[in-house]
Amino acid sequence: MRTFLILFTALFIISVSVSGQEATSSSGKKAQSKTRNHGMKDEKEDPNPFPLKKFEYGLNFGAYFANKYAANFYNGTPGNVNNVDYVMKNQNPPTWYREIQQLLGLSQTDSVGVQSDRYGNGYPTNMHYSVAFSGGLFMRINFNRKNSIFLQANYAQLKAGDAIILQVNPNNTYLSFPDLRSEQVIGREGRVMIDLGYQRSFPLKSRINLFIQAGLTMCYTQVIKSIFVVEGKEYSMVNIYGSQGYQQGYNQQTMTVNQNAFGFGGYLGVGAGIPLTAAFGLEPGFFAHYYPTNLEHYPDFKPSFGLYLRILIHFGATDDE
Repeated sequence: MRTFLILFTALFIISVSVSGQEATSSSGKKAQSKTRNHGMKDEKEDPNPFPLKKFEYGLNFGAYFANKYAANFYNGTPGNVNNVDYVMKNQNPPTWYREIQQLLGLSQTDSVGVQSDRYGNGYPTNMHYSVAFSGGLFMRINFNRKNSIFLQANYAQLKAGDAIILQVNPNNTYLSFPDLRSEQVIGREGRVMIDLGYQRSFPLKSRINLFIQAGLTMCYTQVIKSIFVVEGKEYSMVNIYGSQGYQQGYNQQTMTVNQNAFGFGGYLGVGAGIPLTAAFGLEPGFFAHYYPTNLEHYPDFKPSFGLYLRILIHFGATDDE
């Protein structure tokens, strides 16, 4: 994230500097022309000398800050479709449970479970996503210098992780303090976000083009991984064995479990277009999404945010204004 922000700032400063130098050079040429023509009136010039292209294409690179609401889908609570009980209560035979006892250095007579007593609840209830890199494609159709429509598709792979507290021999009351072990629950998911909307631009004399965007968003969310990790060993909380559970040493039939969802909402963004040449430009910007991921038991609309740097290619016929 720090590297991205440094690169983002450096490119922005360089782009503004290049634009300023070209604008200064253009002003000098105008002054020379006035001197040669002994005060003759110049024809009115377009503040942006680059011809407007009807079609523009770009590559988006940025950082995505997903709302933490849906991250609790991966916290392993019994109310979630993927839960720790699926692993800990695998009792037919209790293969995973015995493995966990061994990993924790316990004997078969020791019991272990998620903490749930006067000392607290062992499940994390405030999970969040790490900042994720996002990238994608962009297309814009310009009607004139102020009005456009755009279509873009971006992908981000998100990770959520937190600690879950296990308690050894939770029914023993003779211990002064509980024997607690901290382990991890981790989730990974991919999101494809497609935005279709309208752009209103505000061209400046400096040739920088400020704009605002608004539109509709469709988000496709795919669960990649939902795991419970004990001393480095991963246990998937996605039930691919159905009601039979996992049984070691048996050639069991597994099910294909696709945990995905679609959510529809809105998009709002602001940015600045910085033309570097007639065919190439940069667009740094900020945006907000408002949509539901619609993962099971997580249906609410929540806002997410992003920063981007777009590498823009001007292509196609010139639009005669």
